[in-house]
Amino acid sequence: MNESLLSDRQNHRISVFVIAAALAFLSATSAFAQIPAGYKIETVELPKGAVTILGLCHKPDGTLAVVSWEGEVWEYRDMTWTRFAENLMEPNGIYYDVKEDAYYVAQKPELTRLVDTDKDGICDKYECVTDAFGISGEYHEYHYGPVVDSLGRKYASLNLAARGEFTVPDGKEPGKGGGNMSYNAPWRGWVYRSDRPGHFQPLANGFRSPCGIGMSPNDELFITDNQGDWVADCCMYHVKEGNFYGHPASLPARPDFTKEKVLSMTAADFAKLRTPPAVWFPRETIANSPGSPIWDTTEGKFGPFSGQMFLCDQRQSNYFRCGVETVDGDYQGWCVDFLRGLESGPVKLSFDSQGRLWSAQVGRGWFSVGGKRTALQYVKWDGETTPFAIESTSLTKTGFEVKFTQPLAEDVTPSAKSYHYHYYSTYGSPPVDEKEHEVSAMVISKDRKSVTFDVPLTANKIYALQFPEQKSTNGKSLDFDTIFYTANKLRPAKEPRPGRNVGWSLAGSSWDRNDKRRPLPPIVEPLPAGEYNLPTPEEATVLDAAQWTNPDWKFDAEGVMPRGKGNNETRESYGNARIHLEFRFDPSDDPEWTGQLFGNSGVFLMSGYELQVLNSYQNPTFADGHCGAIYGQHPPRVNACRKPGEWQSYDILMKAPEFGKDGSVDEPLRATIFHNGVLIHDDVWVYGEVGGPYKPHGKRPLKIQDHKGTGVSFRNLWIVPDVDYDQSLDAFRANFGNTPNSFVETTDEPKRPPITILNPGMVRDMDVDGNRIITVEEFIGYRAKQFDPMDKDKSGLLDASEFPHPNALKGGDKDGDGKLTREEHLGIFRGQFPNVDVNGDGVITAEDKR
Repeated sequence: MNESLLSDRQNHRISVFVIAAALAFLSATSAFAQIPAGYKIETVELPKGAVTILGLCHKPDGTLAVVSWEGEVWEYRDMTWTRFAENLMEPNGIYYDVKEDAYYVAQKPELTRLVDTDKDGICDKYECVTDAFGISGEYHEYHYGPVVDSLGRKYASLNLAARGEFTVPDGKEPGKGGGNMSYNAPWRGWVYRSDRPGHFQPLANGFRSPCGIGMSPNDELFITDNQGDWVADCCMYHVKEGNFYGHPASLPARPDFTKEKVLSMTAADFAKLRTPPAVWFPRETIANSPGSPIWDTTEGKFGPFSGQMFLCDQRQSNYFRCGVETVDGDYQGWCVDFLRGLESGPVKLSFDSQGRLWSAQVGRGWFSVGGKRTALQYVKWDGETTPFAIESTSLTKTGFEVKFTQPLAEDVTPSAKSYHYHYYSTYGSPPVDEKEHEVSAMVISKDRKSVTFDVPLTANKIYALQFPEQKSTNGKSLDFDTIFYTANKLRPAKEPRPGRNVGWSLAGSSWDRNDKRRPLPPIVEPLPAGEYNLPTPEEATVLDAAQWTNPDWKFDAEGVMPRGKGNNETRESYGNARIHLEFRFDPSDDPEWTGQLFGNSGVFLMSGYELQVLNSYQNPTFADGHCGAIYGQHPPRVNACRKPGEWQSYDILMKAPEFGKDGSVDEPLRATIFHNGVLIHDDVWVYGEVGGPYKPHGKRPLKIQDHKGTGVSFRNLWIVPDVDYDQSLDAFRANFGNTPNSFVETTDEPKRPPITILNPGMVRDMDVDGNRIITVEEFIGYRAKQFDPMDKDKSGLLDASEFPHPNALKGGDKDGDGKLTREEHLGIFRGQFPNVDVNGDGVITAEDKR
């Protein structure tokens, strides 16, 4: 959130007004309209004034919420529009969280939570959830989302900049040519997840302009991207955590890449790393600028397409359908057009409780076939008519099966064509190696609603399956006669088995437990021991021989405890804790003792949640079984292992899971972990116990595992019980590679609680001395530093394009010239300070709350 707008928001109350004839109920009549039988497009009049909508969502009570390019949130209920929030920066999506009774919006600089605390219908609390990603101010650095998994975690995607200093070469020769999209700020071209306020977890990269983002009912994340440099055509990716999806500009954010390394690589190098789209969307025919996917979960209220994906395209002003299937362990699938004739360019979709499919539409800045600047429309089904359409297709070992919604007439004459695309930095690719194929061995099902046929199959091709002039038995024609299938792979002799069900899933990551195809953590150098070895805190319990229960685990005279027979538990039980331990693997060159047999053990937090102990130095194994993995769940961010024979360390801060009275999980176990001084888990959620789902429990012992394998030893084990995880987290992180030398605060006065009235990033930059007190001077000084970066033309004045907050600009422009001088700019914030200093004591502290 831009806090400079706080005073405007508090001093400006928006009246509620009723729009006459809000529902126009006008059917689309454009010449290009193609609407399936039984469906109808309806238009809803938008609020008066400049409202260009970019996203929408529905609340359970039927309220529709939209976000606008102009930075506002509007609610629509009972044919009445109410402005709920304002002064946001180009929000590209909105989600309503039922449990929190709050909206989440993806505005350009941050993910923001909007709350109406006094229930008067107007937002009065704007909270930054995360602003950990960067923004340079260059064109096209949009922020899309959020969508949410079954655990309530938020996901969003980040656009690259349209211009800048770091564009990636053509790839045909290192350093030659170049794309047009640039990595100008942290995490651009990435998808991320935020589990809670302040949390930011980068998930996957290689995206160019990932305008569409959707979460399936099965907690699987999908992204649509726009054709351009390194993206041959519009497409949809099935996002798996850790994968790279093709645009190399975002690779320098990974710990195993630098800009110099990326610039030295060719397209062939990138192709080895790249995960291809699950579905290509042929340009012009299907899509030019695809929006977000949504799944038909209406249970038949929207017609005969239950479970399928619906998508939209801003340029084509259409809806189209999509489906995926698993082939050789990965998703790939099909797309087919569904409806054309919308008034503007749809970018976001939402089903309401009646099964109507609404779309937020925009034509500003980009041409749409519909032609209008913006529109809000929905499509409804009459509940009776089944349109004649291609329902879906599936790959067989020798060709395809194509299904229809109605029985086919006698004449069935399918045709098939294949092609592929170039992968390079040129803007888009034409179809390459187009071939017409002979269709053979055609079989029509008894109900005449399915056709199976053979065609020559080749992997990494797009197949266009056409049924020209096809009629149904009642004489109806297809509105759209071609379905496109992306065949990245061909059917194997036997599909891989899915991962073992242990009572929890890796929600949002799209991996199975112990999946050997999951990307391995990049290798980094551990820190020198002197930079992270911390003294044992006074309040720590040293876990010496007297603290353990298994007599077969014996400490030697030097305080070293080799792994013994059977697991070893502490006598005491623990909840929230800060834990330190050191371990060493016995060297071995025996080829029989590799992988999971080279030094295997585990640290079981609260006896059930395993932090893997395994030699991962030049010893490959599956990603979530690496040293430092939350076993079976989270691979470490990086592989920071030392050689066998050298001592290594874990430093762990953990928060015990919280359970409701009914035994349900209110909050999973959280952990932040350093391996050899390197951060490998940053405030992660643990999905369940290593072998099964959560079971309600209180404090439990710390356990170290016995496991078959070469020898491993432990030393210097200690634990600080009952720590305040949230209050300790910043100090814990600061111990490694920085100046603090101990985990325990040593100041004479207790540390003040954190300031919450401003977002964490602003607090960090304003509170220069770190005392959690923001003075007027610090507050104004922070704002003063913003003037020069905003003054793009170096005129010494800020105009509306440089300070895109019209209400604030109008209030601060004292001489009425439409621009802000430095003094006028600072005047806005001098007036704002008293609004943030809620208790009026002259400083901003934790005591100031809304």
